[in-house]
Formats: sequence, C-alpha cells, structure tokens
Amino acid sequence: MDQQEVKRFNFNNWAYIISYAFIGLMSGVAFDVLVTFLQQVDISTASSFSTYMGIASFACAGILLLVPKLGYKKVIISGPIMIIAALLCISYVDVKLIYPIATLAILVGVTLFDVVLPPYLTAYTNDEERTKVFSRAMYINVIGMTLATWFGGTLSVKRFASRLSITIDQASKLTENISGMTSEQLHHFILSQRDVLLMFAIIAFLSLIPLLFIKEKRKDYFEETHEKREFDWSIFKNKYVLLWLIYFAMIRFGASLITPYFSVFLNNELGISRATTSHLVSYQYFAMVIFLFISPYVVKKLGKVVSLGGLALLSIPFMLIIANGRMFGGAMILAVGAGLFFRSGFMNCANPIMNSLPMEFVPKNLRPAYNSLIFVAGGITSIIAGQFTKLYLFKIPVGYSYAYYIAGIIYALAAMLLLVVYTKKYNRHHDEDENTENEVA
Repeated sequence: MDQQEVKRFNFNNWAYIISYAFIGLMSGVAFDVLVTFLQQVDISTASSFSTYMGIASFACAGILLLVPKLGYKKVIISGPIMIIAALLCISYVDVKLIYPIATLAILVGVTLFDVVLPPYLTAYTNDEERTKVFSRAMYINVIGMTLATWFGGTLSVKRFASRLSITIDQASKLTENISGMTSEQLHHFILSQRDVLLMFAIIAFLSLIPLLFIKEKRKDYFEETHEKREFDWSIFKNKYVLLWLIYFAMIRFGASLITPYFSVFLNNELGISRATTSHLVSYQYFAMVIFLFISPYVVKKLGKVVSLGGLALLSIPFMLIIANGRMFGGAMILAVGAGLFFRSGFMNCANPIMNSLPMEFVPKNLRPAYNSLIFVAGGITSIIAGQFTKLYLFKIPVGYSYAYYIAGIIYALAAMLLLVVYTKKYNRHHDEDENTENEVA
C-alpha cells in the first residue's frame, strides 16, 4: 500500500472515531435523560425501551446491507440526521405519537454507528493494528457516554432549578421523590429534561461534520466479482456459527432487562436524587473506558474466549449488589456505585473480541451478512425483553430488582456455553497464521 493510501485510511479511521465520540455523548443521553423524560411523558414507551432497542437493531441490520450499493459514508451520515430530526420533534411537537417515533429514530441513529463499526474499521485497518484501533474507537466512544451521563442529570437539575427559581440543592431534593411533586413542579421537571435533549441536538450536528470529510473509494466497500452473490446458509452446519447467535442473543436479552433502566431503578426504586443517579450511572461508563483500555493486555493473558466468558461470570455478584442496594443502608450509594462500576467493567472489558471473534467463523465475503444476522438475533431478544418488562416484570413489586437476578442467571448460562464450546479452538490460535496471533496480541 502506498503512502497516500495509508494517509487516507488513517484519516477515515479518525473521522469515524471523532464522530463516534459525539455519538457516545448521544448514547449517554439516550440511556439517561431520554429514559427519565419518557418515564414522565409516555410510560408505555419508557417501559418498552428494550423493544425499541431491538427494533433499532433490526433496522440497522437492514441498513448495513445497503453498504455495497451506497458505501459507508452515505449510510452512516443518515444516523446523525435521524437523531437531529428526532430531538427537534421531541422539543417542538407536542403530540404523544411523536415519542415512540422519535425514540426509535434516536436509537437507530445511535445503533447504526455500532453496526457499521466492525466492517468499516476492518476496511481501513490491517491485521496488526486492528485490535488497537477497535479498542481506541470504543473507549473514546464510552468517554463520550460517561461525560453525557455525568452532566445530563446535573444539567436537568440546573434547568429545573432555574425554571422554578429555586436553588440547585432544593431542586435536587425534589427529584428524590418525583411522585411527590406537585403538578407544576412535575411540569417544569419535564420541560427541564426537554431543554437538555434540545441542547444535545447540537452534539448530533457536530457528529455529522467529520463524516462529511470521509475520503471513500468504491473499492473500500465493493469487491468486483463475476460470481453471483448469495448468502450461503450452509454455514449454519458449523456449530460455532449457530451457537454464537444463541450466545449473543442471550447476552442481549439479559442486558436489555437492566441497562436501559439504570436511571429509572436508581431514581424511582432506590430514591436516589436525579443528579446523583446520573453520576452513579456515569461511573459504569468510566469503568468501560478503563477496562477497554486494558483489554488487549487482559486478552493476551487469559485468551479471547476465557476473557469473554470468565469476566461475564465475575460481573454477576456485582449485579446482585445493585439489586439489593437498600440492604446497605447509609452506604447504599457507595455500594450501588461500586456495583455499577465493576459490573460494567467486567462485562465490557473484552468487547473488542465480541465484535471481532465471530468474524473468524465465516469467509470474508459473508462477514457483513453474518454481522447483520447477529444484530437481528440480538434485536429479537431485545424486543422480547422489552415486552417482558412492560407486560409483567415492571408491574410487580420490586420488579426492577428481579430483573438483575434474571439477567444474572442468563449471563451465567451464556458464559458457560461460550467457555465449553469455544475455548479449545478459539481461545488461543497457536495453530493459526501469524496475522491472527497479531490480532489477539
């Protein structure tokens, strides 16, 4: 590869990573401010948030299939545009139907970056640097999520205080018991969160700018061939291909029971103030940054499969700490914060492997389609999780706490499946080519 191509590849990588950082801010808002806002204005959409996540995964899996025709640039640019339009609609269109539509648009816009990430970065990296670039993209994205979550609640409280002409401490105290607010206070609380969502439309616009400068060539996303392009369904005769879909679907189901509702659980169930809730949730994203940064070293020490499965098992006790936060009395905030931190850290440490390992199961030309199928599998279980939480789990007393027990059991089963089936062949590739070993390192 000549020097000009190397520069173009590096430029395109950084353009995506910078945009992905801004999308990280949007993800933090979606899982914090947006969910809390929906809890007040449209409880049906809020309780079905996981369902919308699943539908977003379906939509993005379909959009990814357009890459060979449109290219990465045109496809990914649609993400920020959808987010901007949705945030403006939430802010200025006072119609209840707009909330589920806007929620779906925001989640599609955010998820699209996650779906495009593996094939995009694979196209613009070589074997030796790929793991490092993947890790960099992910922890920079999570830094954005951390900042948005940390400041999202604080901004909401500040706007709430300003609208009621009271101190920030007084406003924060009111958010500890949302059900006890007067109708006027609740009205201004909702408007304060809407203010914050509108502010982040600017962030969505900033994420669009780097994408406009991507220097794309047709050969980056399209391989000339005279053969008819069809998906080879016979790959499912390979047990690793099929069982990975089951493993991924289980992990997504467990995550969908708890991750969209951290803010709701801490604020509504545990009675933690809105600003403190945002700070606690941001700790888990900070943990992701740290653990993603050390991910290459952990994977080198433990191997790919053991890192994924073993660390998932280590996260389960911390989920139980979160579920039983009230048991810690005056130390509840400290205990829940530690639980969020280590649960997130252990579960996300090997995330680069989660993205790259399944690509080893299929030939190169089938990777985009297989990646779409993986997201479809995750989307199906997210929809099921969303309906389960909406129709049953969150309607029973302490249902939010039960979600952590169910997720813990599913994580344990998924981790055991992974360790039993994949460890021998895929943990360390001593018998594979040198380039594969470089990826692991």
